[in-house]
Amino acid sequence: MLRSNIGQRLGLLLASFSLLAALLLGYLTYTVAREQLVERAQHTLLDTTRILSSHLQTGFAQWGRDATMLATLAGGLPLPGGTTPTAVQAQSLETLAQVFRAQLLARPGLLQIQLIGLRDHGLELVRLQRLADERIVRVEGTALQEKAHFPYVFETARLPTGGVYFTDFDINHEDSLPQEERAVFSVAAPVVQGTAVVAVVALRVDAAAFVQHFSASLPAPYGFYLANRWGDFLAHPDHDKAFAFDRGQRVLVQEEFAATAALLAGKVHEQMFGQTEGQGAAQIHAFVRMPFGARDDGRFLLLGLSRSMSAVLAQARELGGTIVKMIAVLALVAALLAAWVSRVVTGPLRAMVQAADAFSRGQPHGALPVERQDELGELARGFRDMEAQIGQQMDELNRSRDAMAHLAHHDPLTGLPNRRMFEQRLDQALDRARRSGRPCALVFVDLDDFKSFNDKLGHAVGDAVLQAAAQAIVGAVRQVDTVARLAGDEFTVLCENVDSDAAAQRVVDKLCQAFATPLQVGGQPMVVRASMGISVYPYDGDDARTLLASADAAMYRAKEQRAMW
Repeated sequence: MLRSNIGQRLGLLLASFSLLAALLLGYLTYTVAREQLVERAQHTLLDTTRILSSHLQTGFAQWGRDATMLATLAGGLPLPGGTTPTAVQAQSLETLAQVFRAQLLARPGLLQIQLIGLRDHGLELVRLQRLADERIVRVEGTALQEKAHFPYVFETARLPTGGVYFTDFDINHEDSLPQEERAVFSVAAPVVQGTAVVAVVALRVDAAAFVQHFSASLPAPYGFYLANRWGDFLAHPDHDKAFAFDRGQRVLVQEEFAATAALLAGKVHEQMFGQTEGQGAAQIHAFVRMPFGARDDGRFLLLGLSRSMSAVLAQARELGGTIVKMIAVLALVAALLAAWVSRVVTGPLRAMVQAADAFSRGQPHGALPVERQDELGELARGFRDMEAQIGQQMDELNRSRDAMAHLAHHDPLTGLPNRRMFEQRLDQALDRARRSGRPCALVFVDLDDFKSFNDKLGHAVGDAVLQAAAQAIVGAVRQVDTVARLAGDEFTVLCENVDSDAAAQRVVDKLCQAFATPLQVGGQPMVVRASMGISVYPYDGDDARTLLASADAAMYRAKEQRAMW
């Protein structure tokens, strides 16, 4: 009887379905139009970003051609080969100084041009420099400096004829003349006479002016971004975020736009995404990874453009207004039918819709009409079963995701942090140490003659030895210390706030005590020896690579001393 009543009421229900169909059609029409507009705008924005990237590379190439031209000119002139130039050589330097001056006058973004000889520790032969008040001066005499230790000198000296070397964007701390510190990059080319490189021509360029030259041509709705390979902004619509490292801050693109992390990691070379900015303003973004410097050195810049979503969706809003008017007329017609139908049929349906909405947000919901013996009851029971299956699958998916996240940062054999996590924690520890001024220690632990365990007892025993060694190390240090397995039988211990040499030595002593007695390997005692080396920030190094190398060297010295015993 109940099934029959539902069938009779379907005629009235179809009237409300007409309204639903109109709503769905209008919504789909608006959604499709909106998505197409956004997709087209994103692709257009990406194409624009590619073009702008090409223009930037052309700009870099132009500076490279300028450096090569000046280097070629210098290569054709007699240059000093000793401490005292001859009259002819002095005239050559004067000629180059005039050419350098003309180049500085012609290129406002050019701050300095140097001719650096490769003799006398890279002593400058000619240097012309633009001061803060735009005057161009020639630096002479004892003010000329030795530059052989700078990468743009010794790296350029290795290049063939026509080669160009670009430095990263950095803050100018090199000049001896009074000049405001500003972001710069240098372009250098070798000066070749015969078959030998005898000097280097280096151009120092105002990085902010170089970037502004390209971003100024963009229309107002566009936002311009440029970041270096570490993620520091070199250009940003909010000018306070550009070159923040000039003010001792770090404003990173991967922190503002998480999607760009894949670009920095080299997993992709282009990225389009939407993001809601401050004040709730939606933006679309396009970023490209742009090679920078020599083709084979792996350096790059991130170039990005943004555009307001409101400007993109202006046409979609007009269409949406027309659709809303049509739906309003249909809603007026269907209102009376919907009021009656909702009492009879849509009550249970509304309960299931609310349950579905609550389930999608992970919230509890009310009871479903599973006790009904009609189609609505079957639907409710099907939803209940589906909800249970989805919940079970989500639990399994979350467990798998957590396991994968753990494996990505931990050694599967010992459960210790792996090299990747250790390097992250070491960088963070060094940042904290620099801010607080408190030293931190890094201990390198290497198991002695570990290969013999694998060769004589098998790899299963070797794995058990590694696990026992990991437990011994963890048990010997503080809970706040980081113990990691780098590779093979190599372990590291990171200890923060080690305020004295005695405190650092106590860390090593505790580790030595941990290996002084046999370890329990597979339930059996086994003698395992380890060599250790320690390095302390900042005394043995002020960066992660130097500290690791110092600790590794100290470990090998300990291993050699043990071998002599």
